[in-house]
Amino acid sequence: MSRVAVIGEGARVQGFVLAGALVLAAEDAAAVRAAWRTLPGDVAVVVLTPRAADVLREVTGLAGARLTGTGGTGTGGAPPDGLAGRPGVLPVVMPGEASQGPAVTPP
Repeated sequence: MSRVAVIGEGARVQGFVLAGALVLAAEDAAAVRAAWRTLPGDVAVVVLTPRAADVLREVTGLAGARLTGTGGTGTGGAPPDGLAGRPGVLPVVMPGEASQGPAVTPP
């Protein structure tokens, strides 16, 4: 059975544990990248906070691209397989603005 994981700032993601999601609190860019790279193989959907999504966009060169969908280009479809080696995982970005609160910035 596939699972749902949630990556992002602890204050925004902790409640998802009540729904049975795998919660990976990531307060900075390095933690976001590490959480994405170490997702268990049975994770099919990853919910990202806007800041976490921005980090993954920066790392993959998909700045401004959507991270949701089912295609293959990263510009309206799913991210290409090069997105940290996680083909088959559907990232979904939470509503909100990444610029609210303290910024998570890539190194």
